Amino acid sequence: TKKRFPALVSAWGTGKTLALITKALYSCKEFKDNLGMIVRKEFTDLRDSTIKDFEKYTNMKLNSSRDAVFPNGSVIMFRHLEELHGNNLQNMNLGFFGIEQGEELESDEVFMKLRGRLRREGVEHWGGLIANTNGHNWIYNTWKVAPAEDFELSEATTFDNADVLPPSFIADLR
Repeated sequence: TKKRFPALVSAWGTGKTLALITKALYSCKEFKDNLGMIVRKEFTDLRDSTIKDFEKYTNMKLNSSRDAVFPNGSVIMFRHLEELHGNNLQNMNLGFFGIEQGEELESDEVFMKLRGRLRREGVEHWGGLIANTNGHNWIYNTWKVAPAEDFELSEATTFDNADVLPPSFIADLR
């Protein structure tokens, strides 16, 4: 999507993380000196899931600061929620951000804080979110009930992706 604030809210095995990583990669390759951030609530989930998936899908290794650095000067920073408290984002000019597992967040506070950082010059600005469905929470209210013009919600079930998932996994769900 070309909408500024896309969200993919769907079930297990629907490619949410791959979709977010692909969009971030495109932004870094398309625009030199871009700066993006992918965030997740807990450090262990960021390290054990998000970063491992990124490295698997891209064959890139993060540096010791948990940054993916591209030859054209673009960078994707991987951070967890505790690193975003206080003034840690005050002077940061992002081109994009992605929130992984947004349903883990209690409110839209992190989304709004990151949204206020989308001001990097010369790049396309976007802030994406991927999440599992989790009832009538802030994501539901923002993207489904009353979405603004530049918000877009995509939804999927596991069965929408059954053709690429292990048959035993689909059988277990049924």
